[in-house]
Amino acid sequence: MSKESNSKRRTREIRTHGGGAPGKSTHPEPPRITAKHSIGHPKKTSIKSPSQNSIKPSKKPASKCSRTSIRDIESAGGDSSQNTCQSEGKDHGQGQEVKLETRIFTGNSDRIEPHRHYGVYLLRNRFDAIQLLTRNTSSSTDDYGEQRITSEFRGKRCEFRVWSPFQSKLAAGIMGGASDLHLRIGSKVLYLGAGFGRSVSHISDIVGESGMVYAVEQGPWAGRQLTTLANRRSNIVPVVEDATMPYKYRFEVPACIDIIFADLPHADLVRSLMLNARHFLNPGGHFVAYLHSANNNGVVFNKDSFAAERKLLKEQQLEPIEMVLLEPFKPGYALVVGVYIRKDAAL
Repeated sequence: MSKESNSKRRTREIRTHGGGAPGKSTHPEPPRITAKHSIGHPKKTSIKSPSQNSIKPSKKPASKCSRTSIRDIESAGGDSSQNTCQSEGKDHGQGQEVKLETRIFTGNSDRIEPHRHYGVYLLRNRFDAIQLLTRNTSSSTDDYGEQRITSEFRGKRCEFRVWSPFQSKLAAGIMGGASDLHLRIGSKVLYLGAGFGRSVSHISDIVGESGMVYAVEQGPWAGRQLTTLANRRSNIVPVVEDATMPYKYRFEVPACIDIIFADLPHADLVRSLMLNARHFLNPGGHFVAYLHSANNNGVVFNKDSFAAERKLLKEQQLEPIEMVLLEPFKPGYALVVGVYIRKDAAL
């Protein structure tokens, strides 16, 4: 058999074997081993020196704004991210400088200054509103749950008590612009309708240890609170009696009172203030009364709304000097400061 016939026979067997497609061999072609699937033959990589393998710095500096925390934004007034972006490209020492500036900016910026009223102080800072304070004269840690602030004042470490105008009508009158409350150190004060003693405790801070505050309250629930307060403050005397009957406590309160505060119901206010003034108030002494308008059906209050009450005070020798509305702290109330004019003072 010739060589040509043998080659033709081999070609025909390859084409017709197994019914496969023409031109394909019966033995499958072995899979090609690539670098991706190879296990025994790792990919050849060139080994370079550490200096050559180091990452090249990009031309644009990396932004540091993403590292700024919420605390930094709040402390810098919302501009912390902008300040951080502006400080890009600085060295480590300059970064510490920025932190020091921020710490000074967010430091204790509270400023305590004296009010025009004696014994009252103002707290000013850049976050909260102006707050009234009195300097604490008690050794107790808490009187009625008020906030206390310890700060340097005139070279001394002092503790102050926050006086909220929403919890005290007297504080609301101070915030409303009362010119003079006639409270001094050593003053003798009679407080009618003391309640739980919140305003009484701050008056105790103002008059000091040489002054006295006689707190009259009929309710036994408030009397227990006043008794507890008096145990911590030596210049407070609780009187658990009816303020409309001053003869019941005439032996507990001396007849040398400098100023009377009256926080009583509207129906009993003028009469009770007159009776207590005759029993205890010095001639020429002062009074502070909290008037409440009976008409509160959505009427806008002004000083003319209390004209009838002021007229009754004048008839009882209680001359009003000034009036301050307690809006918005105590809607419907007005603070009246006056002087007691006693015609029979020579008798």
